[in-house]
This record gives sequence, structure tokens and C-alpha cells, in this order.
Amino acid sequence: MSRHPPGEDIETTHHMLERLNRLYSMLSRINRTIVRAESPNDIYDAVCHIAVEEGNFRFAIIALVEPQERKLVAVATAGASIDLQWLPRCDSQNSQGRSCVVNDIRCDERTAQARPALEETGILSVASFPLHQERSVVGIMALGIGEANYFGDAELHLMEEVSEDISFAMDVLHRDEKRLAGEAKMHYLAYYDARTGLPGRPLFEERLTAICEQHPATVISVMVINLCNYHELLQVLGQNAGVTIARTVANRIETGMPTAIVARIGEAEFALALECGDSPHEIEEIAWQIHRTVTEAIIIDEQEIFLEAFVGIAMFPKDGGPAEVVKAALTATDRASPESGSCCRFFVSGMDSIWRRRLVLDTALRHAITHQEFELYYQPQVDLASGRVVGAEALLRWQRPNVGLVLPSEFITMLEETGLICAVGEWALFEACAACRRWQDDGLPPVRVAVNLSGRQFHDTDIGVLVRQALSNTQLEPQWLELEVTESIILPNATKIIRTLCDINAIGVSEALDDFGTGYSSLSYLQRLPVQRLKIDRSFVANITSTPNDAAIVRAVVGMAHSLGIDVIAEGVETEGQLSYLRGLTCDEMQGYYFSPPLPEADFVALLRDGRCIHIETDQPRHERVMLLIDDDPNILSAMHRMLRRTEIHVLSTTNPNEGFDLLALNPVGVVVCDQRMPEMTGTEFLRRVKELFPATVRIVMSGYTDLNSVIDAVNRGAIYKFLTKPLQRKTFLESLEDAFHLHEIELDNIILSRRLQDLLVATKGKV
Repeated sequence: MSRHPPGEDIETTHHMLERLNRLYSMLSRINRTIVRAESPNDIYDAVCHIAVEEGNFRFAIIALVEPQERKLVAVATAGASIDLQWLPRCDSQNSQGRSCVVNDIRCDERTAQARPALEETGILSVASFPLHQERSVVGIMALGIGEANYFGDAELHLMEEVSEDISFAMDVLHRDEKRLAGEAKMHYLAYYDARTGLPGRPLFEERLTAICEQHPATVISVMVINLCNYHELLQVLGQNAGVTIARTVANRIETGMPTAIVARIGEAEFALALECGDSPHEIEEIAWQIHRTVTEAIIIDEQEIFLEAFVGIAMFPKDGGPAEVVKAALTATDRASPESGSCCRFFVSGMDSIWRRRLVLDTALRHAITHQEFELYYQPQVDLASGRVVGAEALLRWQRPNVGLVLPSEFITMLEETGLICAVGEWALFEACAACRRWQDDGLPPVRVAVNLSGRQFHDTDIGVLVRQALSNTQLEPQWLELEVTESIILPNATKIIRTLCDINAIGVSEALDDFGTGYSSLSYLQRLPVQRLKIDRSFVANITSTPNDAAIVRAVVGMAHSLGIDVIAEGVETEGQLSYLRGLTCDEMQGYYFSPPLPEADFVALLRDGRCIHIETDQPRHERVMLLIDDDPNILSAMHRMLRRTEIHVLSTTNPNEGFDLLALNPVGVVVCDQRMPEMTGTEFLRRVKELFPATVRIVMSGYTDLNSVIDAVNRGAIYKFLTKPLQRKTFLESLEDAFHLHEIELDNIILSRRLQDLLVATKGKV
């Protein structure tokens, strides 16, 4: 019996699916290019070539408006040679920000004059889409294809998404204010994976839903590829290796499956959806093909590594709707008892191994509530201005009999799914309030205690009543309680949750938005939320002293939060360099292993009683000049130290650029002098990153070899102030340093004056 409804042409359906999948693949590849591009021209050229190669278009043109003459000028082309004048008034149409489509040039008067030339190239449908920059139309993306009536609603929607993504990239690459770029980046991260440019899980499910709704009787295979040893490899190779692995896997899957919708739905999980019939043997062969591709050797730092991958398979509509199918494929990747020699597994409803484990865990958790096996650990939160402990986050732990301490990642999801989180969350709230009151009664310095809330609690219980009851029963003043919520909790029922939080805030309880930047990061909700603190996720803090993008996002979040009167807490602070850099960004508080891991209550009380704190160094005297020297030759560093011995310059030096980033984070360096030729990275590359991370520094590069191209490029980008050739002449070197420090001190004066002016404007506004 046919799976297709009466009247539907199976061949036409397959053609439409293949066409849409091709466009999805094109969009995915374009977004991956956008993530990695460093200039607009890189994006323009790549988009045109991808549209022709991946999207099967006959031509692709990106043209921008020439500011002086106000006419379109092509900046990138691919495919057939097309004159912009042949296109149907795309410039005047798009000046109003609308797409312009001609679905058959043979019967549309707008292409009458250009019809012979277009027909000669085999083009039957053309369209142009506006490109925006800072809300103004600055150009178009024009496409042509040899198929009449090509641009339907679905195709237009996807092409408009392409033009919007290009516009987004143009905005980010042209904005001078890093804060705006950071905010735009967070919006982008809501739907795309920052490391690969692939869609994330929400967007993957949206696209899968669209395909399934358009063709409800067509069988769609969803496969989830789980990189089983991904985290173990990162422990050995370091976190940076994760980027190389993710991008390599993404490229291999997209290349091997060009018509599939591909996404990265988790740190170690990739997913794809494709129409490939319902033959198990055919589907399994595709899974084996994917497995072979993914598990080929990857070279990282001249070391071959091999991924262990397992593919879970689920089918629409047999295994449920789009969201259920994705969950089913994820479930099928569970390798607790894999088939012998298999690399893949089909989802089977009621899989024994999964349900047995879930049943055992569910029973154990119910016993844990009854037998009071849960306890709270407290991680100190430290004020970065004073170094004192001002708060503590209460974190749930499970002392499971015959097992030991169980971390939340292993049982919180089960608590959420079963609804047990409501009972456990209520206990945690009352216990945290009681503990905070006990500390005060014992004469310890008062600190606030932060308790995490789950979305299930907002749905199943009255949080407002619960909080008031906890405060009343423990006699804790509201100011010492803080509730932490995540963005993912708020979005499904924003209006109700925001109203509840506002009611709780009105009695004096503070609120914090946890893991900011990792979810949807909706700034419109942030304006409505009564939060007193934002918590920056540890993923942005880990590389803050060496990765300009992470530093830019943190800087943007801190600036945005402070402009809204919100304090900022950085999570996962593990090094002195991270701490110093966050203080330089005026971040308000921190928590992390640099100061303390989460502690049992007795140990946390001992910490408070001992008055343990972070010693905050006072700022260096304003007149002290601090300089950083970097050269992989220790002899040259020694010679330069001798050259500067009789000056008033405080000299720091290292042979390692990575150690240089730490020294910059820990010291008020005014001038950086760096050798051009170093084994780990060039001097110009190092100084380019320094410019992004520490813009107030003055940067000088030196070399015995004149590489004009790299030097000129660095100068044009503003990465270096001066280029000095070796061997250095003492007089010339000292004069250059004097000029550099003078520039640095002028920059510091400007920063101080700007801050004073800003404070004055704020104070004046307040009085008015």
C-alpha cells in the first residue's frame, strides 16, 4: 500500500524534499562560514560559491550600494556571468527592504529586455533579497536557477534567512562597539552552535517539524551520532582540541550526507535527518557509512586520535512526532548493553536496558527522599572589590548508600522528569534558609544564600507561598535569600514566571539569572525580570585571558548588566589570571575552585569563622611604568633587561606567549614588546589578540627578519604601534619606549576622564 496520500506524485515529493534538504545544507554551510569568517569579503565570496555549488543555482551575486553614486556594485559573483541591469529593478525594490522574485522570466514583463540574455544561460527564475546593516538596506543577494516557479514559500523563507544571516554577520564585523557585537553573538548562539556553525537542537527540531508537516506520510530517518570518548579525549588533549574535533566531524557528516539536515545538538552529539525510505538494511548501511567517516583518524598536534562513535536511529512517523523522534534517537545511543560488533541501534519502544536503569534510579531517589540521603554543599561567592565572602550557592548532593557521593548531573534530570524535584527542591529551600539563620545565630558574618529553582517547581507548586513559608519558619530576613533561575526555565511560561518573581522580589528576596549566555539570552525578558545578578557561565570564563571572543562576550555582558543596574557573578573562576581580568572588567563577584569548591556545611562554617578571603592587591601607583618582554631566546631577554636596568621601567619577561597572557592579566602592563618569530605563534598574531583583550596597551614588535606583509597587515589592523629591527640600538629603543609609555598614559587619562564624565552624567540624570 502506498504511504503517500491520493493524488500526490511520489517523484515530485522526493524532488521537493531533496531540494529543501539541499537548501538546508547550503544554509548550514553558509552559517559555518559566517562563524569562522574574519572579513565581509570572505563571507560574500563564500556565500556566492556555496549557493552555486551546494544550492544548485545557476548564478549568485552579492552587490552593495556605492555610497557616492547610490548604485549597486557587484562585490562577489559565482556561476553564470549576469549583468545587474538584467535583474528586475532589484535596487529600487530592495531600497524598501522587500524581496523581489520573478518565478518565470518568459512571462514576466519586468524581465522583458533581459529575457534573451537570461534564457541563453538557461535561467528561468530569478530573485533578489535585501542585505541590511544597522537597519538600513545596503545591498542585495541575487540568485538565478534553471527551473520555473522555483521560489515557493519554503524556498523564499530559507533564502530570506540566508540574507538575514549575512546581514547579521555584516553588522557584527562592522560594529565598533564590542558590547553590541557581544549581544548579537548571544542572539546568534540561541540557534546555532558557535564552534561549528551548525544548527543547535531547537533549530534542528524546528526544521524537522517543517519537513514533517509538509510531508506527513513520508518516512524521515533521524540519526544521532554520539561521540562516546569525546570528553575523555578532551581531558587528555585539552579543551581547545574540542573545537578541532567538532569542526572535523561536522565537515565529514555534511560532506558525506549533502542532502541531509545536519545539526550539533549537544557537546558530543550530532544529528541528521534525511528521507531514505523505510528499509532497515538501507538505513543501517547509511549509519555504517556515517560511522566509518566519523571514526577516521583526526590529526591534532601531530597526534592521531580516533573517535568512538555510536549511532542511534529513530523514524518519523513510526516513533512519534519530530521532538519525540529526536529524543528516541538520543535514547537509542545508550550503549549500556550494545549489540555485539554494532555501531548503531534502532529505537525500540520500551528498551529494557534503559527502563531497568531508570526504574532502579527512580526507586533509589524515592528512598533517598524518605531516608533523608540528600544534603547541601555551599560554594562561596566572593566580592571582587573587597575579597570577602558575601554569599554562597546551595548545591544539592546525594549520599547514596553503598555508592557514595553522587553529583547532580547523574540524578537531577530524573528528579525533573518524575516530578520528585518539587519535594527535593522544597527541602533544599527550607534547609538553606535554616542553615543561613544558624550561621547568623552563631555570630558569623551574615551572607546571602542562593537556592536554585527548577521549571517543574514553577509549574507544579506555588513558589511564592513556598518562599514566604520558608522565611517564616526559619525566621530568616528576606534580604539574605536569593533565588537562582535559568533562561530555559523562564521562556516556556515567561509571563507567569516573571509575575511570580516580581511578587517574591517585592518582599525583599533577590533573584539571579544563572548560566547567562548559554540559553536563549532574550534581552527583552531581561528587561522585565527583577534580577539583581547575572551569572556568567563558566564556558565563557575558562579562556577569558587568551580568547578575544570570550573576553568580548563577558565584557559586553558586564557592561550591559551594569547599565541596567544589575550585578554580575562569574562562575568557574579557577586561575589568578581569570580573577584579575574579571576585576579589570569591573565584574562584581566570583565563585569557583580558585577560591573554594562546594563545601559541606561544617567546612563552609569553618571558612566563615576563619574569615578566609581573597587578598585584593591595591592598584599599582599611577606613575609606575610596567613593560612586558616576550622572546623565545632567553639570551635576548637578558640583554634587554641589562639595557633597561637604569630606567624606572618595571620589566616583566617570558619566553612563552601563553604565559604572556597570564602576566598581562595579573599586572598593569602599559607597553608590550614582542619578538616576531616564535614557535608557538607569531608576534603579530600575539599582539593582535593582546589588542582585543587589553586595548589600552601599546604594542611593539621586533624582528631580525623583515616580513613586510605580516607587519603591514598588523599595522593596518591597529595591532602594533611600532616595528623595531634587531639588533636594537639602546638610544632608539629607549626613545621608542618613552613615546609608547607616553601614549599609554594619555590613554589611561582619557579612560579616567570618560568614567568621571559618565558618573557625572548618571548623577545629574538622577537629580533631574
